[in-house]
Amino acid sequence: MPEKRRIVERDGVRLAVRELPGDGRPLLLLHGLASTTHIWDLVAPRLAGRHRVVAYDQRGHGESTKTAAGYGFPEVVADAAEVIRRLRLRRTVIVGHSWGGSVALEAAVRHPRLVAGAVLLDGGFMSMRDRIDWQAARELLRPPDIDGMHVDEFLRRWSGATGLPLTDGRGTVARSLVRVGPDGRIRRRLSVPKHMRILRAIWEHDVGRALRSVRVPTLVLAARSHGTDPKEAAFMEAKREGAAAVRAIGEPLRFAWIEGIHDVPLDRPAAVAARVRSFAANLARIEA
Repeated sequence: MPEKRRIVERDGVRLAVRELPGDGRPLLLLHGLASTTHIWDLVAPRLAGRHRVVAYDQRGHGESTKTAAGYGFPEVVADAAEVIRRLRLRRTVIVGHSWGGSVALEAAVRHPRLVAGAVLLDGGFMSMRDRIDWQAARELLRPPDIDGMHVDEFLRRWSGATGLPLTDGRGTVARSLVRVGPDGRIRRRLSVPKHMRILRAIWEHDVGRALRSVRVPTLVLAARSHGTDPKEAAFMEAKREGAAAVRAIGEPLRFAWIEGIHDVPLDRPAAVAARVRSFAANLARIEA
């Protein structure tokens, strides 16, 4: 299926966009922190055809502009709204993974005329600041120093960190996160200072306010794993608390589990695509 590539510009920021054609409702896919559009490489082809599928590298990431500032939610949500307007994604469903889920939620809250519905995929429904103070978050979640590492070592570490075998498709995802020099040494596409600015915005995000404010159908789809690692167990406990909060709010929010790791678009792409298609189909029935 032929892919279109284009640039959407807003206030000097050039956003690198990828698109697969389709006849049905448009879907806008948002990646997470320190990721790229390639996180959707295994999901998007399963959605295209019956949907027009659009993804873009958020500012600072991938092939998009690396601005010095502007990494808070007002700026990144405005970027999403500009992509929707410029590409005429009428009544789109916005699907966000991890930090992208937070961006999708805020876009749904701030632009209900542009966003018909939202899917928050393992993100956007848990309050970081309710669980951890900023000093601890900064130390615990600061990304490792990988600049100068050989690409082969980076790929081995990426596979080990995700727990996913390094197939050709997943290798493309991992390589999209870095620039590889002629000597095989890598540099991050998203610098550590910019990463930390986004992390601070996530920490400050008033998740409860956003969830209570959304007025369009929104599915919180949380990845559920059963590992015994203490960090993973703590993450699952935070998800269960978030699930209870979402269910307490009720419509237009819905909560569901999907089996898989946090990077579930790479772990179980067919299941993710099926859930998104089902959500879009149900939305069409609601609107009919």
